[in-house]
Amino acid sequence: MATQYHFRVANESIEVQTGTHASPNITITMKASDYLDMVNGKLNGQMAFMTGKLKIAGDMGLALKLQNLFSPPEADSPPMETVQQVIDGTPEGFNAEAAKGMDAVFQFDLTD
Repeated sequence: MATQYHFRVANESIEVQTGTHASPNITITMKASDYLDMVNGKLNGQMAFMTGKLKIAGDMGLALKLQNLFSPPEADSPPMETVQQVIDGTPEGFNAEAAKGMDAVFQFDLTD
């Protein structure tokens, strides 16, 4: 079963919702397992893109900014095991400083 969610970054804040957005600025498509590996630091985003594991449609500049929008996980924190854990933890890991001046919607289409 595919998982779709999106978040909007505006005014140095983030709003996360499940489902699709009518007009995202960027859509990121990949297998959920690869996404979890990327979130947990086991898969480099650039390498995932270069090998076709990560597909991006829309504003490539936003893809480059994505990594800085979130604090890296603590070294002793347990890995995220589900996409739902990532969705639920998105607001806590958000780096408002990196979002200055940004107003964009990031769509995630994750497949099994």
